Amino acid sequence: MKTPRIMIMMVALLSLTVSSSALAGKIENEPGYLDLEWIEIPDDASEVQDIDLTAILKSVAKDAEDNGDSELAQILTLIRSIRVKGFGLDGRDNPAVEKAVERVTKELKKQDWKRLIYLKDDDEILSVSTKYKNDDLVGLMVMAYEPGEEVLFANIVGDLDLGTIMGLVGSMDGGGLEDLLDELEDVEIEVNRN
Repeated sequence: MKTPRIMIMMVALLSLTVSSSALAGKIENEPGYLDLEWIEIPDDASEVQDIDLTAILKSVAKDAEDNGDSELAQILTLIRSIRVKGFGLDGRDNPAVEKAVERVTKELKKQDWKRLIYLKDDDEILSVSTKYKNDDLVGLMVMAYEPGEEVLFANIVGDLDLGTIMGLVGSMDGGGLEDLLDELEDVEIEVNRN
């Protein structure tokens, strides 16, 4: 559970399995949304990941379509939101981070999220939780915490349609994911600092 980069790649890959509903309105009103905005990133944190792809997913999808990758474009138009907050702790314990992990854990339980994966090794935690509305998966939440080392929170919002997504992924040429990652590297992302 060592590096946040691995977790970011995992979140990116998992996001390719999430699709959007036709729900109108703000993302905050969707059942798979979990607020991460209140989590403060310390000014002296190392290796900060503060990513909110919600506003640019449609633009990236349009670029993929314009470049002839209709399967990737279709997958991206199905994703509603990807929000990631993570940072290194440089060997220091941080009571605020411990409280954030506890608060997110309690909020997941309170909102009836179901644990898909829960790994605990001493104080290290990796948790992947899912949120359902009726029989449809509408949210995915990843939390990784290694005290004194790093913490990562990631929320992906949508309706899971695994059959459709896997069919689209299967029909993509081999460069689809690489093209997506290259596309995201070229997009200027506003970094939110609390």
